Amino acid sequence: MSQPVESARYRIRHDDQISPWMTAEQLRQAALIGQVPPQAMVQQAGQAEWHEAANIKGLEFPTQQQSENDEAATKEQMETHPRFKTMRDLLANFLHCPVSINLVESTSFDEAELLLCCEDHFEISLPAHKIRAFVPYARIKAIASIELEEQGQKYRDSHTVRIEVEPCSVFSNTKG
Repeated sequence: MSQPVESARYRIRHDDQISPWMTAEQLRQAALIGQVPPQAMVQQAGQAEWHEAANIKGLEFPTQQQSENDEAATKEQMETHPRFKTMRDLLANFLHCPVSINLVESTSFDEAELLLCCEDHFEISLPAHKIRAFVPYARIKAIASIELEEQGQKYRDSHTVRIEVEPCSVFSNTKG
């Protein structure tokens, strides 16, 4: 197997698993960041043969030192950045704090205060609209935890939360 061709598609077989098809550039990037080990087998679309990744021209693999450094950096990051098992856990960390949410208009975010995190919903207060809302977790499209410029001692002191939810027509009837 020679240099990967840009229009060709490839897949990897390693540890009894076969990856989805990928472009030559995706294959190069995966090898470079260590997702494709040199001993993995590579197959080109339309070909029956499998070839060892180490024998394919154009593929570069990280050195042992690079891999160890990347592992150490990932471990350090995971130890300093909290991981939340559920959306509720993340939101509970911001109780009685300001959050941004797009409840009233789907295109703009309002400042709100997170009041309560229950099993199936959370409650917020939108002072500008004089609304207290009960929002099911199922309506959440995304939650962004945004790092602030100043670093606080606690996670919630150094981050703010933006919650994007599915548009809801009930708030259009409250204006007027």
